[in-house]
Amino acid sequence: MNRVKTFLACSLLFVGGSASADMNQEQADRAVETRQSVLHLMGWNMAPLGAMARGRMDFDAERVETNAARLVALSEMMSDAFSADTRANDVSTEALDVIWEQPEDFAAKIDDTIEASKGLLSVAGTGDEGNIREAIGRLGSTCGSCHDDFRADD
Repeated sequence: MNRVKTFLACSLLFVGGSASADMNQEQADRAVETRQSVLHLMGWNMAPLGAMARGRMDFDAERVETNAARLVALSEMMSDAFSADTRANDVSTEALDVIWEQPEDFAAKIDDTIEASKGLLSVAGTGDEGNIREAIGRLGSTCGSCHDDFRADD
């Protein structure tokens, strides 16, 4: 996980890591690539958990714990990944302008995701499938809530 954090930190340093009216197109493209990478990795780690919670995949407590730890780290990166305001650039993104227009609301959603990820991690090691399934569902709902408010429809 340290390599992922290092990569993202380096990417954000290159981008500038903050909103900037002077952001050139290359920086904006890198900012979008970075945040999409974080979200892609979140989805990649969330997909098997959702499948387990729905009974479409055999329950694997070790995988739940591994993916939950990854999701904590990734969710904690979201604020940095979205810190560069790319609205003034021509970028391909599903991120809605409201992210930067209502930063407190977006930050609250990120905080909810971090807490739900930590909640999942805290029960992951118990082996209690019922509690783990509930925690996966809470995390999935939290993710979906953010998508509803801050992502363009597919």
